[in-house]
Amino acid sequence: MNTLSIQDASLIGSPMDFTALEQKKSAKILVISDSHGEVDLFEQIVREFGPDCDALAFCGDGICDLVACINSAAIDDKLASCVPPVVVCARGNGDADQYPVDLFSDKETQSSDVPRYFNVLSSVMFRAAGRTVLCVHGHRHGADFGSDTLAATAETMDADIALFGHTHRPHREETGATLILNPGSCSRPRGGFPPTFAVVSFPGGTERYQVDFFEVTETIFGGYNFKLFHG
Repeated sequence: MNTLSIQDASLIGSPMDFTALEQKKSAKILVISDSHGEVDLFEQIVREFGPDCDALAFCGDGICDLVACINSAAIDDKLASCVPPVVVCARGNGDADQYPVDLFSDKETQSSDVPRYFNVLSSVMFRAAGRTVLCVHGHRHGADFGSDTLAATAETMDADIALFGHTHRPHREETGATLILNPGSCSRPRGGFPPTFAVVSFPGGTERYQVDFFEVTETIFGGYNFKLFHG
């Protein structure tokens, strides 16, 4: 991550980083959701997968973990180098709409003793390698009952990719021209699934999108290992 700055609500990265991401010929996005307070796990995922990704999208319920990671990166150059240049997030039903942060925009003029806050939206869109990506949590789209409402929303908003969480279950489908993707929960899985997150690349090697799910396992020493999850 070259620029630790807030561009707008739910968006972290410089305007140049967002423009560069939009203009890339291909992109790889690290997608995490529902970390629910597991800061160490969140940070380790970023350390191991962030350097190879162009963006990080967080789908809610654990914004505190994302903010803690970004705050640590503001004073830890090694971690900062692992954070993708573009970070986006959507507020979950368990998240607040505002968090204190240690980073700020270059245009920030507030005194250093005035708290600075990062505002989080329930829905955010960004462009990556010519695609429009919609990021939500899913509770407002009836995710517990299926993806039809989210798919309809994505179609209405001309989104090529719709990322969501909330169900704590990994899910991938293509409906029409839209990829619908849930990375699962990296800390509190449901439905018999292991803890998971995902990396989506486009274009894929043999198809429009390549989605790799990764399973989280704990080590005997209190750390984490990650391996491909094939469902």
